[in-house]
Amino acid sequence: MRKLGAITQRELLSLFCSPIAYIVIAGFWLVTGAITIWNADAFGPGKPATLRDIFMWTPFILTILVPAMSMRTLSEEYRSGTFETLMTAPVSDAQMVFGKYLASLIFYVIMLAGTLIYPLLMEVFGNPDWGEVLALYLGLVLLGIAFTAFSMFASSLTRDQAVAWILGAMPLMLLVLSVYSLVRRFEGWQREVVQQFNIMGRFGQFARGQVELDGVVFFLATAVLFLFLTVKVVESRRWR
Repeated sequence: MRKLGAITQRELLSLFCSPIAYIVIAGFWLVTGAITIWNADAFGPGKPATLRDIFMWTPFILTILVPAMSMRTLSEEYRSGTFETLMTAPVSDAQMVFGKYLASLIFYVIMLAGTLIYPLLMEVFGNPDWGEVLALYLGLVLLGIAFTAFSMFASSLTRDQAVAWILGAMPLMLLVLSVYSLVRRFEGWQREVVQQFNIMGRFGQFARGQVELDGVVFFLATAVLFLFLTVKVVESRRWR
């Protein structure tokens, strides 16, 4: 655990020393703030106090920001030559990958924490359903868990940070938008199959206050899969 903690601390310090970290945080806060202002009418008298309209399109926003946050985790190690130093350190490949992943996830949660001002304001001026709010934030955390794992996998494939961002962001954007569009076109069993990969639909359940076990399992299983693949890519580079 001490080795894992050291890697996580090192990566967190590296993240907060990078200007991209502050750009990502500021970008997320600005976008959610702009959406809040755009939907100001939703907080009018007699309207339900809900964050659903503000965060409904968050999955798409995160397809851009999470890969930007995670693109340097492994690609920068390859580029700077410090990857070889890490390989000689007394830590396993899994510990290195998971330590970096934990640091990115902690950074994501810090970024998310800045939006807690919205439910607090709703509590001051309205009567929010805190069960729905908690379910929504659980959905946001699960999105981050899955997207961060995929973005780390993309970062493990290249030494170029820009390429790592493209490899992380483009597939996520295509998956989120294309599956969301296909679900609305298909019927019957085809719709049921496509619905299993509908990230917008799964997050929508949490945004409505519905915590479904299959949604939780989907995001966690996705994270486990891509963390496993990332470890395998790192192992393959060890022996090159």
